[in-house]
Amino acid sequence: MSEAWHLLVPLFSAGVYAVAALLFKQAYGRGAGMMEAFYWMNFAGILAFGPLFLTVSGEMDWAQAWKPGVVGGMIFLGTWTTFAAIRAGDVSLVTPLMGTKVVLTALLAVALAGTPLGAGLGAAAVLTTVGILVLGWRDLRGGWGKGAAVGWCLVSSLAFAATDVLVGHWAAGFGRGRFLGCAFCGIGLFSVAAAPWQAPGVLRVPRAARPYLGWATGLMTGQTLAMALCNAHFNDPTRVNIVYGTRGLWSIGLVWFVGRRWFGNEERVAGGGAMGQRLAGSLLILSAVVTALLGKR
Repeated sequence: MSEAWHLLVPLFSAGVYAVAALLFKQAYGRGAGMMEAFYWMNFAGILAFGPLFLTVSGEMDWAQAWKPGVVGGMIFLGTWTTFAAIRAGDVSLVTPLMGTKVVLTALLAVALAGTPLGAGLGAAAVLTTVGILVLGWRDLRGGWGKGAAVGWCLVSSLAFAATDVLVGHWAAGFGRGRFLGCAFCGIGLFSVAAAPWQAPGVLRVPRAARPYLGWATGLMTGQTLAMALCNAHFNDPTRVNIVYGTRGLWSIGLVWFVGRRWFGNEERVAGGGAMGQRLAGSLLILSAVVTALLGKR
């Protein structure tokens, strides 16, 4: 345990992610819009990650500034589709599906590097596909209106997978802190550019929704920063990502045991069959994550 105490960071972050997702869902139910949550999260990210720009000394090659700009655009897309997924679907469906990001990251890295698909990664891809079908079968059968959450989850996972791959390729020349700081400042620029169309709604968050939106934003930003620092300082991505993959199990457990009492969440009324199906799909995706990551060691 003394050699792996840092794994408490992704374990705790996974639980915090699930709590934040439930709070965002509650904020939506009290009148907050998806774009309000999106912009609150973007600007909180600037406040949290912006100071990292100052952690690296020396001159920066501004001719390469487009690289963190591209990564900022990927994070912008990933964040937007995450909130679209949370709004469209149940937290006990959306959060486990986000676990596909790790497998998609490995597949993208293989595609960019041009190396053959190993047996372990191939098995992980199959497990992920089956897990997605098990998790989203009821929603996919309901047509676009209900299946949208599954689609938004996969787009979000792909965007964040591309982010991981691009950061790995490009961050070394900048210093990781400076690169992340620039990327999140880029998100701020994208947000400001879109503000004329969104600012009125963003500034008029219903009073009943503000505490939920504020706590959700703070918790989600905090766990994101904790994960970034954990990966940077301990360089143990395999075990960190495996443990972080438990956020799907956290979400199902929270919904089932305390969702209604603590968060006013009614997903449990879907019944034991639906929740059992989501648990099975979540375990399949978690198995895929473990298979993919252990296969890279």
